[in-house]
Amino acid sequence: MRRLACLLVLFSSFPLSAQEASFIAPLAKSSVLLDAKVGDYLVVVGERGHVLLSEDGEVFEQVQVPTQSTLTAVSMIGDNIWAAGHDAVILYSGDRGATWTVQNYEPELERPFLDLHFFDVNEGIAIGAYGLFYRTVDGGLTWQPERHAELLDPMDQEYLNEIRQESEEFYLQELDSILPHLNRVSESGDALFMAGETGLLASSSDRGKSWQRLSANYAGSFFDIKAVDQQGTLLAVGLRGNAFVSESGETWTKVQTCTTATLNSLYHHEDNTWIAVGNNGVITRLQLPLQQALDAPASQCDSLSEVTTTQTADKSAIVNLVSVRDQVFAVSAQGIQLLDLK
Repeated sequence: MRRLACLLVLFSSFPLSAQEASFIAPLAKSSVLLDAKVGDYLVVVGERGHVLLSEDGEVFEQVQVPTQSTLTAVSMIGDNIWAAGHDAVILYSGDRGATWTVQNYEPELERPFLDLHFFDVNEGIAIGAYGLFYRTVDGGLTWQPERHAELLDPMDQEYLNEIRQESEEFYLQELDSILPHLNRVSESGDALFMAGETGLLASSSDRGKSWQRLSANYAGSFFDIKAVDQQGTLLAVGLRGNAFVSESGETWTKVQTCTTATLNSLYHHEDNTWIAVGNNGVITRLQLPLQQALDAPASQCDSLSEVTTTQTADKSAIVNLVSVRDQVFAVSAQGIQLLDLK
């Protein structure tokens, strides 16, 4: 039920927490951290309701929030911050993280939110396990659930349409039981992209109100998808080092990443260089347009100039990367760490 396969066992040991204030932990900066966003300041979130703020990426302050639930995602616009996570919790701060309120809390769902994205200060979406999908159009004062059957495999959609003709109640029960985990959303221009479980890749042109499923002919989980150039080329990464690229979203080609570690997210480093980070401290540098790496066997990895894979010394799982004042930080299972990507 979590975004990262490497943290399944770790998180399963945490009991579902009550709606209580987070504990100010001296070592919060080194705890399991799961997402970060950067504007004029840096916000990092993670286990046990940890929220860290920084103006410069050097000095971090943990602030108290009204939950001890693990926070998996954060979104920010100006002084407004939203954080979401386990127990279907969504938190909000309108003053750069100084004070926080609970906008949503439904532990009875037993489904975590795994990502959160705001289009503007009013409209945003939160997505998560088993098709969990909520939307707000008033800055989070109210959140409404949505079901998106179009994210399912066509055969599942056909099955659901058949039983819907007999019983709407049974249709909704089945829909809730077979919707895949929704792991990540990203925005590029007027397009929104989603990565999820069971090979789910999808695009939307109306802020996620409707979706078109993209077929990469891969049944494993994807954890990130990004538009990686001005022509709209899409790159998706996921389990066991799998990565796929597409110029149109219709035809996808496998990319040799020279690693079998699960890749959790994509980061635009410089020029045509993208970096995929993942489990075991893996950092894979991908130089576009990736012609040599398309469908290349692992035996050619030593000669692929487009792909370079390294590993951090501590080998801790890296969730994503953020840049603050020309410095790159890894958000990881060992906290937030400065990286040298030269």
